[in-house]
Amino acid sequence: MSIKFSVGLQGSYPIREYISKAQRIENYGFDEVHVYDDLMFKPAWPILTLIGEHTERIKVGPGIITPQIVHPCYHAANLAELDELTNGRAVLGIARGAFWEFLGIEKQRKPITMVREAIQIIRRLLAGERTAFHGEVFTATEELFFRFKPLRKDVPIFIGTWGPLMCQLAGEMASGVKSDGLWNPEYVKIIRENIEIGAKRVNRDPDEVEIIAGPLSSISSDREKAKATVRRVLAVYLPYLRPMTDVAGIAEEEINRVREAAANGDFEQGAGHISDLSIAKCSVTGTANDVIRQIEEMVDAGVNHVAFGHCLGPDFNEALDLLGKKVLPHFRK
Repeated sequence: MSIKFSVGLQGSYPIREYISKAQRIENYGFDEVHVYDDLMFKPAWPILTLIGEHTERIKVGPGIITPQIVHPCYHAANLAELDELTNGRAVLGIARGAFWEFLGIEKQRKPITMVREAIQIIRRLLAGERTAFHGEVFTATEELFFRFKPLRKDVPIFIGTWGPLMCQLAGEMASGVKSDGLWNPEYVKIIRENIEIGAKRVNRDPDEVEIIAGPLSSISSDREKAKATVRRVLAVYLPYLRPMTDVAGIAEEEINRVREAAANGDFEQGAGHISDLSIAKCSVTGTANDVIRQIEEMVDAGVNHVAFGHCLGPDFNEALDLLGKKVLPHFRK
């Protein structure tokens, strides 16, 4: 089985650093680079434009955007522009999103319908259609069409999710499922089963749908330093990884303590509550040899694309070197 590799970049670096980071990622032979479009971080589209302008081969795209924040037509226009700039190298990750409670939204309205309709509108715009769209969440009149011609109408769109029903939606209409924080072979089975359910509804081959694991990543020649680093990252993200944490058997008490520390802005205290089990089930952490073994287990479970997530390691450059010189060559023999 062939396996793809990507790197996810958070919107927290000085803007010009993305050029050198992306170029090094491309030179090592990674397949894609994703930029998170998380609230309160630097927006993804300007960063992706910068990356696209300074790379030649690698595919680029947000991982992920959410239509909860703005109408899908806005993302469709940015996607078409990025695809034109990169001569057809754009990809798009879309999901219900996270951190929307910061906006005072306690419960999203019909998130699966929202994502379905967003994908339909994005594809409608890329294809140059001018028919009206009247959905349950979104509306697009006949006047909503691009005043330019997109390069492609079939830009790959993957859905970011951990949820069974959203995985079924991906089985129906997406190029893949990307689960950030996923590093548990048992949970991959749940994803595969639900992709198959969705694919069967539309008589589609479920093998057409990529399973993209996007683990939090901390890779170093010093295993203990790598674990200390990923504890600090999980102190931010662990409370948002349900239902994967339930399947992994991570204690509710641990999650509550981490959430409480995060609410107080004390992420060092939160890191002290992160267990080895959480590290093992939500991140790829350790030396290059540790990472190779962990990837092999995930590939056996059905993962065919690994997107190494934030923050890559205690030292970004060392981690990227270890991946590029040891891990990728192992799987590309």
